[in-house]
Amino acid sequence: MNHTAAAPHGVPETPPGYLTAPPDPTAGLRLFCFHHAGGTASVYKGWDRALRPSGINVVPIQLPGRERRVREARLTSLAPLLDALDTHLGPHLDAPYALYGHSMGALVAHGLARRRQREGRTLPEALVVGAYQPPHRPPPLAAARGMTDRELTHLLVDIGGMSPVLLEYPEWRESALALIRDDLKVCHGYRHTAGAGLRCPVHAVVGSDDPLVTAGDAQEWAQHAAGRFDVHTVPGGHLFIRDAQDTVLTLLRHTLRGSAAAGDRSGTRAQELL
Repeated sequence: MNHTAAAPHGVPETPPGYLTAPPDPTAGLRLFCFHHAGGTASVYKGWDRALRPSGINVVPIQLPGRERRVREARLTSLAPLLDALDTHLGPHLDAPYALYGHSMGALVAHGLARRRQREGRTLPEALVVGAYQPPHRPPPLAAARGMTDRELTHLLVDIGGMSPVLLEYPEWRESALALIRDDLKVCHGYRHTAGAGLRCPVHAVVGSDDPLVTAGDAQEWAQHAAGRFDVHTVPGGHLFIRDAQDTVLTLLRHTLRGSAAAGDRSGTRAQELL
């Protein structure tokens, strides 16, 4: 992904980092995507190409301490992460946008939307949260804090969060575990405080075979929505965005198509909205 491309005319320049590409101001809707714990923005590779014909510009968000940001210090609590995201994404959030967060990314996306509502700023057209307990509940991997590296490794392999290949390479495995443990600190350290539900639509997505988050768990996100809310079950496990990518993209295409059509600025309406 190109972090150094010039921003389109009229869009504020953003230093390389959180935004993996400049958002397209002509798209009907910008969808900012937040990755899971231990993950990277690359998990959303190909999403922009798949959704662009529907008027949706996908912008994966890269947290520090991985891929091209590997030399940067990782953030291990939500508040400073939201501060940084507010700085880097804020200039792009006056035009129509939506947020998708997967697992830990769902907590981050919800936190960003909640902060913007509290401060009276533009809300997303929709918040889509995948594979995560609602924020008033313990995180899906709450037990990880008490696990040994061996126990955590086997759990991650079982749920698809770590490649079995890493078992043969101790240095790579240790590096991956350090990243995941730091990311999980964001989840473990979060303490929910009561507040108004989000006024934007909230869509919760869960994998049919996810051992960590059930459809019943996802239904509890309703407590954090003041308006439209629904739950979608898709094939796959905890990382269903890999297991059932085409299904997820179709779901997003249909869920967000009204917002994308309303915000289209390209001079022609999106061609694949139906």
